[in-house]
This record gives sequence, C-alpha cells and structure tokens, in this order.
Amino acid sequence: MGSLRKLASETAVYGITHTIGRLLNFLLVPLYTRLFLPEEYGVISVLYSVVGFANVLLLYGMETAFFNFTRTNPVYKVYTTALGSIWSTGLLFIVGGLYYSGEIAGFLEYPQHKDLISLFVIILALDAFSALPLALLRFENRPLRFAWVRMSNIFLNIGSNLFFLLFVPYLIRKGFSIPWYDPGYGIGYIVVSNLVASSVQFLMLIPQWGRFKPAIDLMLWRQMFRYAYPLIFVGLAGIVNETLDRILLKKLLPDQIADFEVGVYSAFYKLSIIMTLFVQAFRFGAEPFFFRQSGGRDSVNSYARIMHYFVIVTVFIYLATTAFLPDIAPLVVRSRVYFEHPDALRIVPLLLLANLFLGILYNLNFWYKLSNRTGMGMWVSIGGAVLTIVLNYVLIPKIGIMGSAIATLIVYFSMSVSSYLLGRKFYPIPYRLTPIFMYIGIGLLLSFALWQLRDIYGQLTGLIAGIMACLGYIAVVFAVERPSKKM
Repeated sequence: MGSLRKLASETAVYGITHTIGRLLNFLLVPLYTRLFLPEEYGVISVLYSVVGFANVLLLYGMETAFFNFTRTNPVYKVYTTALGSIWSTGLLFIVGGLYYSGEIAGFLEYPQHKDLISLFVIILALDAFSALPLALLRFENRPLRFAWVRMSNIFLNIGSNLFFLLFVPYLIRKGFSIPWYDPGYGIGYIVVSNLVASSVQFLMLIPQWGRFKPAIDLMLWRQMFRYAYPLIFVGLAGIVNETLDRILLKKLLPDQIADFEVGVYSAFYKLSIIMTLFVQAFRFGAEPFFFRQSGGRDSVNSYARIMHYFVIVTVFIYLATTAFLPDIAPLVVRSRVYFEHPDALRIVPLLLLANLFLGILYNLNFWYKLSNRTGMGMWVSIGGAVLTIVLNYVLIPKIGIMGSAIATLIVYFSMSVSSYLLGRKFYPIPYRLTPIFMYIGIGLLLSFALWQLRDIYGQLTGLIAGIMACLGYIAVVFAVERPSKKM
C-alpha cells in the first residue's frame, strides 16, 4: 500500500496541476461555441489535430528516454544530451516550417490561414524546448516549481483568450479605437493566445536550461535514440488514434457539411474531458513512478494493484458522466445549433469508454518501456493506427461522426488486448482480470439502463436514477473490496 500512496501523492501533485489546467481550458469551450459557428470551430480543431503529430516528431521519445536512462547514467549527462538533441532539431524545424508555411496551409486545404501555420510552427518549437526542463522538474520532485510554470502557462492562455475575444471587442463596441485589432481575425486569436502562453512558459524555464554544462554525449545519444525511436511511431500512432478522425471527417465528408461535422464532433468530444483529465493526470504521475519502482521486490504486484484501483475509479467516472450527460451538455456547448446534429450526444458514451480503455492501455504499455522492448510497443501502436484509418474510411462515409466514435472505441479496446497478451509473455504482471471485467460490466449495464429510463420517464426520473446508480456502484465496490485485505 505504501507504493500506491506514493503514486497517489505524485499523481495528485503533477496530475492535478495538469487536470486543473485542462479543466480551465475546457471552460473556454462554451466561449468558442458561442462565438464561432461549427464550421469555424472545425477549422481550429483540424489545425490542432495536425499540431499533435508535429509535437510527437519534435520530441521523438526523448522525454521517456530521459526517465529510462537516468536509472543507469548520471542525470546531468542524460539531460544535456536529450536537451541538446531537441534544440538542434527544433531550430531546423523553425526554419523549414516558416519557409514552407504556405505549402503546408495549402496541403491542409486552408490556404487562407498561412499566418496561423507560421504561428503554430513557433508554438511547437517553444513547447518542444520546454518539455525536457519540465521533465527534469518532475524527475527531481519539484512539484511547486512545476505547478507554478504550468499554471502560469494555463492562466496566460485563458486570460489572452478572454482579452482578445471578449475584452477588446467590448471596448470597440463602447467606442474605443484599437487600430491593431482585426475583428475579422476570429479564430486566429485562439492561436495568438497560445503563442503568448508558450512564450512565457519558455522564458520561465530558462533556469532549468543552465543547470548543467551544455554537452551531448554521442555514445549515450545513440543508445537513447535506439531506445526512443520506436516511441516516435508509438506517439504518432497515438496521435492518429486521438486526432486523425477530425482530419478524416474533413476529407471524407461532403465539403458543404464537413466543417460543421468536425465542429460538432470536436465540441462533444470535449464532454469526455473528465475521463481524459483523470487518465492524463495518472499518466503524469505514473511514468516517473513506474521507472523508479522497476526492479523492486514487489514491483509487479504494485503494478497489478494500480491497474485494479485505476479501473474502479475510471468506471465510476464513466458512469457518473453518462448518467448526468444530458444535464451537463447544455452548460458546456452553449449554442443550440450544435445539438441539431442527431448523433451529438450519442457519441459521448462511446468516447468515454474509449478513453477508459486508453487509460488501461497506458497501464499495460509500461511492460515494453520497462523491459526495453519499445520496438514491440511500436508494432502494437502501428497496428492500432492502421485499424483507426481503416475503420474511419469504412464508417465515416456511412454514419459520419458516429463512425469515428465507434472506431476510437474498437481501436483502444483492441490495443489493450494486444498489449496485455504480449506483456503476459515478456513482462508478466498478475492483473486481477475477473474484478476488472466485473466493474466495467456493471458500469456499462447501469449506464445503458439510465439512458433507457430517461427516454421513457423523462429528465427528472433519469437524474434521480443517476444519483442512485452512482451510489449503488460505490456500495458494490466497498462490498467487494472490503474483505480483500491483501489488496
């Protein structure tokens, strides 16, 4: 239990910072959906999807390699080698990205947004330069410094959005002359706000750059790159699974509805935020923790206990969110035009469940990172990416955004099964599968029953039933877990 408490505390420190940030950014969704039509919101969603791919390429697994190689090498040597590598490639990316920004905008079918591509190039480079200093703070257990940097970035981003999208237009309506402000720039100010926040974060991390004498150990770099390069494909495949659906919706649906569909899908995808927040919070705390625990006397049993309690919590999040989804959704998506899509609400339970399996996958995937078999993890991820592409190509033309949601669920479930089977062979961990499947099954049955009650008896009955279902799930968990002292 000591290891579980330690992980919980680290998840609380690093993960809650991330969670609060994502939650605060999530509060911008009502602003965006009120100010911009689905077609406009769809444009920014596609561009941010592409950003995810570029971010993986710019880090090329060096963050995870940093945590892994500090187990057997001096921290300063690993850190300076990884940081020097990322700086070298990042500077090349800035030059090439700015030079070819017009071609990139044309390829994405947004030739009118060349300026946004240029801004994104700078943002991506700044975020890549900041990644290793932030990882160093996590490695050194400096949560207050980490939290201060991350929360500053978050509040600056939110404040800049409010400044550009609400405050300045308010001043203009009151008769003030602000010649530098272009009311027609619209979604561009979302990107400008991101640039402001990323720039300040970059400057705040300057002390972490100078902690050690700059140097790249070429022999160590080759070892780190051999370990990390499969993680490039893992990361790219992960971005394919997480964001390619927006791009394919744009490509595969008729032009007259494509941006609207992407806008609706992106807005309602945000309603799975609670599950995503917990999964990402866990990931922040778990990665350095798992590496530090590896090789310990009871490490594999600790990993099994972590998975067990992770599933209990995520199933509760799934149940609670689906139970109250019809009540929550109008508070987040502020324009009724988004609700005109017949599948708007129906995709959310599927996406929530998909993210639950994504969290399980994060737990399972540590076997190949800890056993230095990142190449095998690469093939699992590539298989998932191929399945994502195939399913989206088959389902989107037939059932639109519902097809993307179904594809996401199938892919994450399939990858979880594949990773478990491989891990059982190469890094066996004694997961308790029976209670895991039992809790997931209970959550699904209760969620389905609640939606049927709402359809038949109305909102108030559904609300009361939702509260009872959540309390009932908690009671089942206590009844099952209480006798299990060994856990």
